[in-house]
Amino acid sequence: MESGILRRVRTYGFIAALVGALVLSSCGDGRSSAEKFAEQGILVVGNNAEPQSLDPHKATAVADGKIISALLEGLVRPDARVEGQVHPGMAERWEHNADASEWIFHLREAVWSDGTPVTAHDFVYAYRRLLHPAFAGRYAEMLYPLKGAEAYNKGQGSWEAVGVAALDDHTLRLTLNGPTPHLLQLVQHYTWYPLPAHRVEALGGMLDRRSRWTHLEHWVGNGAYVYSGHRFNDFLSVSPNARYWRADEVRNRGVRFLPIVNGYTETRMYYGGKLHITNNVPPEMLSHAAQKVPNHFCKDPYYCTIFYRLNTTRPPLNDERVRHALSLAIDRETLVDKVVRGAGKPTASFTPVGAGYAAGTPAFMQASTAQERRERARRLLAEAGYADGKNFPVLELMTTSRDVQRVMAETIQAMWKEVLGIHVEIRSCEWTAYKSAQQSMQYDISSSSWSGDYLDPSTFVELWRSGGGNNCTGWGNPACDAALQAARVCGDAAERAALLRRAEQVMLEAQPIIPLYTSERTYLKHPGITGWHPLMLDNHPLDAVQLPTPDTKP
Repeated sequence: MESGILRRVRTYGFIAALVGALVLSSCGDGRSSAEKFAEQGILVVGNNAEPQSLDPHKATAVADGKIISALLEGLVRPDARVEGQVHPGMAERWEHNADASEWIFHLREAVWSDGTPVTAHDFVYAYRRLLHPAFAGRYAEMLYPLKGAEAYNKGQGSWEAVGVAALDDHTLRLTLNGPTPHLLQLVQHYTWYPLPAHRVEALGGMLDRRSRWTHLEHWVGNGAYVYSGHRFNDFLSVSPNARYWRADEVRNRGVRFLPIVNGYTETRMYYGGKLHITNNVPPEMLSHAAQKVPNHFCKDPYYCTIFYRLNTTRPPLNDERVRHALSLAIDRETLVDKVVRGAGKPTASFTPVGAGYAAGTPAFMQASTAQERRERARRLLAEAGYADGKNFPVLELMTTSRDVQRVMAETIQAMWKEVLGIHVEIRSCEWTAYKSAQQSMQYDISSSSWSGDYLDPSTFVELWRSGGGNNCTGWGNPACDAALQAARVCGDAAERAALLRRAEQVMLEAQPIIPLYTSERTYLKHPGITGWHPLMLDNHPLDAVQLPTPDTKP
């Protein structure tokens, strides 16, 4: 007999697919707004959420990073087609010593959008700001590969001991903790970008977290675009930067980012001719989109994991047996097949396969059938004092307002009730409130995702360092920290990967998070668009994207 869980999921999916079919059939014949923007050379893309901040030292969300990467440029820039390949950015050339522990970057003649020269001092200023203990940047650990950076950030060392120096206006030296042959992958992330020091200082100074320098009327950048318009919860627009060093190579006349949280709304808007590229297609509409508009439907590999964070500072989640029981009680195969509809792969690990790395499965999850996992979950919960779920406190599962997260939460809620006899409440939050609650740890269980900042497993494993800015679970372990520290200074690729696996295994056995599945990017893209190619990091250089011609219609 089909369980109540699957009946609800199947019914929900049927309704969503039916709505999609009706919307598709109702499109009009007149010129759409997407066609009008295309005629102006403006790319319209879905961007999931209203940005929290355009300050690269305050932003932590993917939606923010996509905009920031259009407005600012670092030492290098990614290739539009080849994963991991980089091109000169603010640095026109570079070299490193024999073990790649010291790098010299030679900067080109470039200016900020207000005409002020971009110098090596702007990079030094940016790195000092993000690492300054008083600034409390949540992504400060991205710069920890720099010698002395972690000690300075934690108030245990001086800035003079940090391995960054401007040898002159156009020469930047970075000294690392140890061999770092993958540095060019790291510096593609926006935390390594320069800041317009002159503008930041004029509007509050280095440590002012409320600085207005990122406001529309004060914006100064060095990227392919400048910030040109914003209407809250409607759009944010960027226009070509006439002073960008390769302005003549930008393939469009601007980008319009739409903060559409709801995947069904976004898909309907695409079918209605409102945008050129969506952020995602909701699981219930995947089959419909793939069959009805196959030349628009895209399914790309993605360096991303969907998981649940557990607040290990709150009872009973401070008990490892409870955390194991919650994880064992989830049927990941059903979750992927019936809720995500195949847009991912079930996993009990955290780091996705890729970049020459594969993490292991925790011992408590290995060599067992679904039935054995359920029985083990019940035993563990009983050992923790909650046999058959009796006296187990009501926990709260926090999600964003996205429909797929709500359906996933309802499905897992039902699994926990069916297997463990416990009840978990679901709290759906608007994006800003959700991020604030997660970062301040005002939650019990939090629906989460993590996409790689660069193509290396450390972007996932480093997340679980004790006290890490994006850890947000309250969990830490000296053995995990020690393995991460050893990996940082290890010059042998195989040994480094082994150290990262050791750190990840310690975390997985403790289970401060519940990995669910590795994701894939499913979205809709106008077939006439060129310059956009599948990338695991989804870090598409938007200046390479060219709009469809008027005769190429959806």
